[in-house]
Amino acid sequence: MRKTFLKPDMMPKILIVTDKLLTGYDAPLLYCMYLDKPMRDHALLQAIARVNRPYEDSSGKAKPCGFVLDFVGIFERLERALSFDSDIVSAVIKNIEVLKGRFAALMTDVAPKYLALCKGGIDDKAIERAIEAMADKEDRKAFFDFYKELEMLYEIISPDIFLRKYIDDYLKLAAMYGIIRKFFSPRPIVAPDFMRKTESLVREKVGAYLDAPTSTIKLNEEIITAIKSANTGKAKVINLVIQIIRILDTAGQPHLISIKERAEAILEGYENRQLTTEAAIKEIEELYRKYQNAQKERKEKNFNENTFTAYWVLKNENIAESEKLAAEIDALVQKYPHYRDNAAEMRQLKAELYKILLPAAGKEKMVQIVRNILEMRKA
Repeated sequence: MRKTFLKPDMMPKILIVTDKLLTGYDAPLLYCMYLDKPMRDHALLQAIARVNRPYEDSSGKAKPCGFVLDFVGIFERLERALSFDSDIVSAVIKNIEVLKGRFAALMTDVAPKYLALCKGGIDDKAIERAIEAMADKEDRKAFFDFYKELEMLYEIISPDIFLRKYIDDYLKLAAMYGIIRKFFSPRPIVAPDFMRKTESLVREKVGAYLDAPTSTIKLNEEIITAIKSANTGKAKVINLVIQIIRILDTAGQPHLISIKERAEAILEGYENRQLTTEAAIKEIEELYRKYQNAQKERKEKNFNENTFTAYWVLKNENIAESEKLAAEIDALVQKYPHYRDNAAEMRQLKAELYKILLPAAGKEKMVQIVRNILEMRKA
């Protein structure tokens, strides 16, 4: 039972301990301890320390902190129960009243500037205002950091009547967080990373806005013309690049990987203010031309996916007779169907690929070309 308790997908979910397990029992996923036994000094510190291990599950959700629910009243006289320096105790262990004070301070001092974006509730206009306000990466980070601290406090404090007067505003902030995360993420987000109590609240009140499908685009001349208009805001440019990344990411065409990587570099450069809006739009246009040429050439060549991938890598390295070499490379790789899992096959395959590429690419370039082709190749 002690072993299965450490595994998140197995029972038991609750372990009742009357003695032992204070040392030598490491359970990082343990979040909450119900303390119902008088303890003091090292025994108390060791008990509390059971919940302080960091933990992150397979979906990336991290345990925000350890939570001790005190049924005995030890925390009311903590300095007496722990014969350590009181400053150390207060720095490590926070009473629930301290957390309520911090929650109230965040809602009073920081939240109003974000709540001003969604006066009257979460609707399409509020969403548009929030997106424009969060166009800068630094502004989004500041909001995300603020919200994540607020959410952690809410999860610990809830349910408590103290939260009643804050609940509507907290809901707006949570919904805004979900919408902003979804809009500015280069990877499609099925559901924002809400904690459990917050997720239930948001789903009940504003789930429709979070479940709405992300806007999609078609990569064509019309989009390029629209993005070049004088009224293009920063958020729209970022979203266009994100949409392009998503299109290339889901296309399932290995030869588009290099174009997707360039789109990611444009996004990073623009968000870090290394590219102006004008320069970013110009780069997007050039990216589109490259994408257009790749799709057109793929259709004309009528190669299978792997042959065209090899051809595309060779062409971009300015290798002569790229078409002929690509066909030879594909035929050669097919001779070694288990090269991904068999080290001997991989060595033999690379040796033969180097042999046919050496005259055309030279010694230094051929190694990188082979690596790129094998990494991009479909199984």
